[in-house]
Amino acid sequence: MIRIAVATLCLVALCASPAWAVSFFDDFEAGVSGSVWTPWTASQPNNLLSTSDAHNITSGGSQSARAFASDPAAWNGYADFGASGDYLRAEVYIYEDFSNDGTNGSQPITNMLSLYGDSATPNALTDYIQLGVVPFYPSGSTGYGFRTRYNDATGGGIIDTGVDRKAGWTKLGIQVDALSDGGQIRFYVDDVLKGTSFRAGANAGAGGLSPVDLRYVRLGNNSKSYENFYYDNVAVVPEPASLALLGTGGLMAIGMLISRRRSQGQRAE
Repeated sequence: MIRIAVATLCLVALCASPAWAVSFFDDFEAGVSGSVWTPWTASQPNNLLSTSDAHNITSGGSQSARAFASDPAAWNGYADFGASGDYLRAEVYIYEDFSNDGTNGSQPITNMLSLYGDSATPNALTDYIQLGVVPFYPSGSTGYGFRTRYNDATGGGIIDTGVDRKAGWTKLGIQVDALSDGGQIRFYVDDVLKGTSFRAGANAGAGGLSPVDLRYVRLGNNSKSYENFYYDNVAVVPEPASLALLGTGGLMAIGMLISRRRSQGQRAE
């Protein structure tokens, strides 16, 4: 009986996938165009990411979202996942052929995963959290960097992660704590922590700005780029640490059950 109960609790509290809690997810199998993704600027509606079947990481899938190499246009779009001031983790897989190594300063390379604050449109920049390849910092177009618009240590500057671009898939992740818990941000490349910062308004050095909820996720090139990128399986979900409490509760329940069973067995003897 104990074995059955323990196994059941493990499956429910510890082993269950967090997929049920997804707030936003798109594998682009239904395409990019439509009501979910919006061009970054209304003046360039034709520069929205395009549906592509050249590369795909979805199990059983066939499509991804492509940002074309372009100069000067930028291929990008944003989606509204609903305002949230709680713990969040945003992730996306990015594919590149690595046909351009990014060492030529006149041929910048750009890609991004970004989160923006609650406003009528993300262009208001009420909060700005970005991870990707941005040409305008020391490592330039050869590696990944991150920035937060209101980071008091950098003034919105870009921090080098020390991770070089590579051919194939790269996974980007941004994990944010609740504003009520300090609003810390953690940046991941291929699931390895590469830097930290904090959210707008969550720190005294944030310029006196009021804390805001996060609301938008953005993919693509924020400027001209001399490399093609393909985005797949973008998700914004509850940050895993908040789900870990369920696991902790499960372990406590298992311990209590085992203790109770042992006590009952001793009394029976």
